[in-house]
Amino acid sequence: MTLCKVLITSCGLFLLVACGEGGEVVVPTGPVCQTPLCDRPTLESLGYHPFYRKYVDAGGIPVISSEKTQDRALLVAREIVEEMLAHRPDVFAAMRTRGAYVGIMSRDEVTTDIPEHAHLADDPDVDWDERARGLGGTPQLPITTAGEENLLCLVADRYRGENILVHEFAHAIHLIGIDLVEPQIHSELRNLHASVLALGLWRDTYAGSNPVEYWAEGVQSWFDANQQPQAGVHNHVDTRAELKEYDPLLSTIIERFMGDRDWRPSCPG
Repeated sequence: MTLCKVLITSCGLFLLVACGEGGEVVVPTGPVCQTPLCDRPTLESLGYHPFYRKYVDAGGIPVISSEKTQDRALLVAREIVEEMLAHRPDVFAAMRTRGAYVGIMSRDEVTTDIPEHAHLADDPDVDWDERARGLGGTPQLPITTAGEENLLCLVADRYRGENILVHEFAHAIHLIGIDLVEPQIHSELRNLHASVLALGLWRDTYAGSNPVEYWAEGVQSWFDANQQPQAGVHNHVDTRAELKEYDPLLSTIIERFMGDRDWRPSCPG
């Protein structure tokens, strides 16, 4: 049995770093998929696991799910992917080159239902199905996941008030896309993170924990998609205007890759 190494985040979000074998995936055996996004032939031609039945293209980045996920969630995810990458076609191209894709869980599915994450069921120390409703993609495993309940602002969403896909796809953009076109981003964020911590910024927050989360939390706030203050996780910064005022240097880096357009995700909205 080989388990994945992970970078554990807060709020049930995790960044997958390396992957091995283990776990089992249950292939759907329910009703035939009959909605407009059902496209098993395309998924099969692209080499995706039989678990996946729905597909929509986000500018060359597949957004996929089982038949249980609402079509609307895949369409919302497609919009997020395309809008987050719209400012930098070179980063968008790098994501395609490295095979980035997005998987959406239905409200009734859990992390280990996703074939690429099934091995996490073998982890004796962490109940991943309880802890995680989103995982960020990496070059080693370029799938980014999120739950439909968060994308659609459903009552069942335990992370109401923030957008999990924005956070997790920010990780993928950083580690898969920007890494290829501007590899100096890693030292740039590492040095800036150390500097702002020395100034007392981001104290007792998740953004303060490491440079990778500093970026992803900043991107969430850039798109007005972060949570209200929560001790040990979030401070008062959860909008673009607040981020620009609080941490202008991080804002400058994010603007370089995300632009400063009016678009915001529909949830939290």
